[in-house]
Amino acid sequence: MHDMMRALIVALSLLVSVNALAEETAGEEHHAAEESHGKHALALFVGVTREHGDNLATLGIEYSYRFDEKWSVGGVIERADRDQDSTLVIAFLHFWPWKELFVGAGVGRKDPADERQNTLRATVGYEFELGGGWAIAPSVNLDVIEHEEDEEVYGISIGKRF
Repeated sequence: MHDMMRALIVALSLLVSVNALAEETAGEEHHAAEESHGKHALALFVGVTREHGDNLATLGIEYSYRFDEKWSVGGVIERADRDQDSTLVIAFLHFWPWKELFVGAGVGRKDPADERQNTLRATVGYEFELGGGWAIAPSVNLDVIEHEEDEEVYGISIGKRF
């Protein structure tokens, strides 16, 4: 759990740094609504991974790039509080079909101990704008992991567009 707290502090520090950088460049004029806060986003993910009937505290950091109104790409690194150290790294593509609703698919690796397991992720979420480029996005994820049972990941991302 000590490592989880350290990761949380690092992630919060990154968000504060992104906010400071975004405020420095806030004077620039943008015409499109999604460009008013930038196309890049950095977020802290806090949630729960459901593994073999257990709920494991999960922390992560996400980056995404919204290349148009309907599509974004990015990646996430997550760590669940497991007995065995493991990190999940996923590259994803999100589609925004209606307002701030997004659905996505991703591919990556889960790294328990010294093994590497291919992972596919399906995501559904909704982003709520808080103002000033800040947003909060609850999401539900299903991870299909090679040689393991599927895992569900529920959580909230708190992030900043820049």
